[in-house]
Amino acid sequence: MALSRESIIYGTGAGIVLGTAYVLSPLSVWFGITLVALFAWALRGLSGRERRWVLGMLGVAVALRVLAVAVLFIATDHSEIVSFFWDGDGVALKRRALWIRDIWLGVPVAPFLFNVAFDRLYGWTTYLYVLAYLQYLLGPAPYAIHLLNIVLCMAAAVALFRLVRSSYGTQPALLGFALLLFMPTPFLWSVSALKESLYVFLAVVALVSAVTAWRGQTILSRSIATLLLAGSVATIGGVRTGGQAIVVAGLAAGFAATFVLRRAWLVMAVAAILAVVGVRLAHHPFVQTRVMAQLNSSAVQHIGHVRTEGHSYKLLDQRFYSQTDFIPMTFDEGARFAARAVVAFIVSPVPSQIQSGPEMVFLGQQVVWYVLVVLVIPGVLAGLKRDRLVTCLLAAFAMFGGAAIALNSGNIGTMVRHRDTIVPFVLWLSALGAVDSLSSVMTRTAR
Repeated sequence: MALSRESIIYGTGAGIVLGTAYVLSPLSVWFGITLVALFAWALRGLSGRERRWVLGMLGVAVALRVLAVAVLFIATDHSEIVSFFWDGDGVALKRRALWIRDIWLGVPVAPFLFNVAFDRLYGWTTYLYVLAYLQYLLGPAPYAIHLLNIVLCMAAAVALFRLVRSSYGTQPALLGFALLLFMPTPFLWSVSALKESLYVFLAVVALVSAVTAWRGQTILSRSIATLLLAGSVATIGGVRTGGQAIVVAGLAAGFAATFVLRRAWLVMAVAAILAVVGVRLAHHPFVQTRVMAQLNSSAVQHIGHVRTEGHSYKLLDQRFYSQTDFIPMTFDEGARFAARAVVAFIVSPVPSQIQSGPEMVFLGQQVVWYVLVVLVIPGVLAGLKRDRLVTCLLAAFAMFGGAAIALNSGNIGTMVRHRDTIVPFVLWLSALGAVDSLSSVMTRTAR
C-alpha cells in the first residue's frame, strides 16, 4: 500500500526532529524511549478511573521533574559543571564521572585529577562508574544525567505501586503512589545527581524480585526475578556502603517473620527463644566487643557529621564533642547514644532546629512524616491480614535501613536525605493504615 503524501511529510519531519535531538542529547532521546516503556508498564491491566489517575499522576510527576532540569539548563552557566543548590555532592560526582570518562577515552588528565577521580577514601561509589559509562557511550551529558535519576525514581515508584496494588488493593496503592511522586524532598533528590536514586531503585528491585521469585506463576518469571535479585544484591553495596547488609538483612528478616507470624504459638515460642538468646548474647564478651566496636565506629562518623558545615544535632554525651581524640564509649554511653539516635531519626528536625526561611517550608513535610510514622502501626496490622510477605518485607527494609541511618547521622540535611531512602517502604504501609483506619471510622459511623 502506497504511503500518502502527508504520511511521508510527517514521517520525514519526525525523523529529522528525532535525529537532531539525538545529535544534541542522545541520553535525552533514550530517556524519552524509556518513559514510553515505563508508562506502558504502569498502565498495563488498568482501566477506567484508575488508569486516568495513574496516567495523570505519573505524567505530572515526570513533567515537573523535566521542567526542573530544563530550568537548571536555562539558568546556569554552561562553561562550568553545575547542579541544583540542594544537590550536595552532585557537582563533585559529575566532575569525577567526567574525569573517569576522559581517562577511559585516553584523554590526558592531570595526576591530581586522576587521584581524585578514583579516590576510594572520600565519597566513592560505583554510581560514578554508571555516570562515566553512560557518558563514555553517549557523550558528555552534564544536564541529561539528571534524567537518569528521574527514570530510576519513576521506575521504583511504578514497581512498588504494582506490587502494593496486587497485595493491598487500589486505594492504598494510589495514595502511596501520590505521596511518593509528590513529597517535596523525595522530589528534590529525584532530580539531583546524587546516588540515592540508584540506591533506592536497586533496593526496590531486590524487594519486588524476591516476592516474584517466591510467587511467580512460571519458571521463566521466577528465573528472571532470581537473576534480578542476585544482581541488585551484588551491586547495591558498591553504590552505598552498608547497602548490601541492609538489603540482605531486610530480606532474611522479612521472610523469617512471614514464616513465624503464621501461627500464634510459633510467635510466642520464637519470642521466648529470642529473649533467652538475646540476654545470653548481651553478656557474652565477644558479642559485647563487636557491638561496642560498631557503636564506636558510628559515633566517630556522627561526630564527623556534627563538625561539618550545616545544621547538626548531637546524640552523644558532651565529653565526646569536647575532646580532641575519641575515647571509646562505655556500655551505658553506647546505650544512650543508640536510644537518642532512634528518637532523633524519627523526630528531627524539630521546629527549634529550623534556622532559615527555606527550612521553614520543610515543616509541612515534617508534619506529613510524623503522620506517616503514626500510621505505620495500623498499616502493618492491616497488611499482615492482606499480604503477610509484602508487609514483612516492607517493614524489614524500613527498620534495617532506618537503624543504619540513625546511628551514622549528625547533619540534619544529610539525615533527611538518607531517611528519604526508606520512605518508599514506609509510606505504602502508612497509606494502607490511613485507608484501613478511615474505612473503620466510616463503618462505625454508618452503624
